[in-house]
Amino acid sequence: MPRTTTDLVFGVASQALAHRVLARPTSATFAVFEDYANDSETPEFSGTATVDSVSTTVDAATGVSTTDPQRINLAATTAIVTGRKYLLSQNSKQEWVEPIEIVSADYIRVRHPLRNDYTSGATFVGTTITAAVDATWVATEANLSDHLDPNPDYRVRWEILVNGETKVEYSYFDLVRATVTHGVDIEDLNVRAPGLHDSLPVEYQPDQGRALIDSAWRSVQSKLAALRIDSDAFRDDQFVDELVIMRALYMLAMGGWHPLGMSSGEYIAETSTDYERFIEQHLQVKLTHPVAQGSSAGVVPVRALPLWSK
Repeated sequence: MPRTTTDLVFGVASQALAHRVLARPTSATFAVFEDYANDSETPEFSGTATVDSVSTTVDAATGVSTTDPQRINLAATTAIVTGRKYLLSQNSKQEWVEPIEIVSADYIRVRHPLRNDYTSGATFVGTTITAAVDATWVATEANLSDHLDPNPDYRVRWEILVNGETKVEYSYFDLVRATVTHGVDIEDLNVRAPGLHDSLPVEYQPDQGRALIDSAWRSVQSKLAALRIDSDAFRDDQFVDELVIMRALYMLAMGGWHPLGMSSGEYIAETSTDYERFIEQHLQVKLTHPVAQGSSAGVVPVRALPLWSK
């Protein structure tokens, strides 16, 4: 998964911040700052990060030359999480893989066929580090992010030890009263594009297009940020879901999917135009949907105006 700005929920204990490193970390520490503060100031909270516990080996021939190149035979599958990225490597060969099915304690299946062959002893490791969120800090109302600013309010400074070398990386997050996300699934797309459910690209069939739909949501969030709108501020579920549906259909069109009776080029043009026109009508000409103001979760009502006024 690509990096995204995390949303922590106000008042909820036992939350964690996560950050994926592009190699297996030995150890890491973290410090959280308001984003306008510099790294030398006193952090909001800090501590030692936890490195993903997944560290196992391949125990049977695995890879592109096998009968199932999406299968990885492992000594153990404990703690592996579907949808998270893991690093598979042996000598000079390595590739990132995303488990979509943990079949048994002996093997998993990944979204895309492997590009290399691996023998027993190849390593399969997690590279994600996590930071426990301070329970007092997350329950302090003054720390809530402001919806009027679409940019994240907090910065995490990760100090990471990898192969004996210390590196520093940043990630970002907001503290909100509740996260706003979509409620779209493959059936919602199939209603707009009949036949899609049975003709999804092979790599998206096991999770019924969930990864693709979530990617469409991240794209929508980026578009809203360009318009200086915080996606967590919206108070209109139907509008959010419609945006995700239209963006997902465009992404499918770009990948080559199109309905019968329409060429790929025609479907790309139609889905692109529909999405951009929807954005223009609902957001650019005039914002017609209620959005939360500040950090209270309350909204300023959006009332219809008469056609004529004095």
